[in-house]
Amino acid sequence: MKPYLRSKNTWFLVAAILFSSLVLSALDGGENLWRGWLAYTVLIGLGVFSLIFAWRLTLPTRSVAVAAITAFLARLMIGTALTLLLPLIGYANNLEHQAGYVFTDAYNRDTQAWELAISGESLSHAFSGEYSGDQYGGLLALSAGLYRLLSLDFHRPMLLLAVNTTAAAWGVLLLWKASRDWFSESTVGLAAWAFALYPESVLLGSSQMREALVIPAVSLSMVALAQFQSRQRYWPVWLVAASLILLPIQPLAGFAAFGVLAGFWFFGPGTLHGWSYRKAIITTGLVVAVLFVGLLVVGAILANLPSVQGTSPLGSFLTWLRNNFTFQSYLAERTSGMLQKLLDSLPEQWHWLVILVYGIAQPVLPAMVGDPDAAWIMRAIGVLRALGWYILVPFLVYALMSILRLRSEPRRWQLLWLSLVAWAWIAISALNAGGDQWDNPRYRTILLAWLVLLAGWAFSWARQRNDAWFGRWLAVEAVFVGMFTEWYLGRYYPVFPHLDIWIMIAVTLGLTALILVGGWIWDWRLMRRET
Repeated sequence: MKPYLRSKNTWFLVAAILFSSLVLSALDGGENLWRGWLAYTVLIGLGVFSLIFAWRLTLPTRSVAVAAITAFLARLMIGTALTLLLPLIGYANNLEHQAGYVFTDAYNRDTQAWELAISGESLSHAFSGEYSGDQYGGLLALSAGLYRLLSLDFHRPMLLLAVNTTAAAWGVLLLWKASRDWFSESTVGLAAWAFALYPESVLLGSSQMREALVIPAVSLSMVALAQFQSRQRYWPVWLVAASLILLPIQPLAGFAAFGVLAGFWFFGPGTLHGWSYRKAIITTGLVVAVLFVGLLVVGAILANLPSVQGTSPLGSFLTWLRNNFTFQSYLAERTSGMLQKLLDSLPEQWHWLVILVYGIAQPVLPAMVGDPDAAWIMRAIGVLRALGWYILVPFLVYALMSILRLRSEPRRWQLLWLSLVAWAWIAISALNAGGDQWDNPRYRTILLAWLVLLAGWAFSWARQRNDAWFGRWLAVEAVFVGMFTEWYLGRYYPVFPHLDIWIMIAVTLGLTALILVGGWIWDWRLMRRET
């Protein structure tokens, strides 16, 4: 490309940065337009030019580059729109909506970050445990630092959006860079687009939530493994960078991400093959020891939280999970008539199973469609969040079922590890959040980079083999969504018959069994004919 064309593109980018920053400053409500313009220009400018560096570093395909740009623009525009629209068309009696926040956690943390910024106290106070909005302190310190450095004259929550949008685009590019050596280009391309557009991730990235930075940081950790496997000297830099984001902001997510990484490396086709038995045992012991030390460190952090004060590092995990499950289950039961009826009709020892299934289904798409009382903007958000999950989950189910049938796939053990970890993480998220429709989905989205890779592999596998089982799992989901939609419509609209909940569950399970058993019999008969 000629030098003057490169210069022309650069000036176009500079003009776009200056104009968008001016628009954001005009919209944020601050009296000092130029102070706000400077603050947004600094963050958006750094973000855009860092992405140019990331593009040169990762060398993505055109499609992946477009996915990264889309991830950036979608989160910035949606985040700005939500900040402006929620006070107008959100719930009038909802404090965070009136302040422009979707999530209560984001409102509490960001408000306290502003208070810390203007207090003059050291940013290290964010890690003191004095602030209820952030039990870990990392995002609180980052937000307060941004306000103190760029916006002491006025509280501008949209500043963090510029950081989040840049992180999301980096995440797309890093996911591509890490996984293109592990899977086919079509699989990685699908994963990149799913990572960019998954509604829960878009909503988190459009909010002042810690997951907006944690989700891309998981992609960053994946690059460390890819570079380690290819014996590049700078892989520790990537690992340290991922640690510096994950551990201060969400240490539990960091522990989970590094655990998945260790298992993916350990079960790789190039890891165990050719090893001596002794080397395999020693390496396994070292990996387990490192993860155990990490578990102790995270447990020690949890032990300092008020809800688990005084417990041991290992015991803190159980206490923390139990407290979260009990509290969130109580909230979920209060807000869901269906869940309350199910729990009341079952012995207490089975409540966890109901919460688990209900949590995996969250956000429940039929409930989002059928609820006539929600504000339209929240209903639209709920439908999109649920739709994203209901599109992703059949691929995750199909992936596990397909992997169990694999024999010749060289990455079979890695795929099995990913699938088992994915479902374990989904289950832990559901139980930890007590089936809550907000906390539970955002917890499981932390490992989105691995989930979309697994889903991309499943789609490619099904398409290459024209596998009938993928269609059968889609049919199972259609039955589930159809039956529960009818139940919710019957609950809110008298024109629809309202079945008893247990009759509806029995019919759903019966049709599911008919589809799966019928498919198995059909395949068995075809196999017999061929032999």
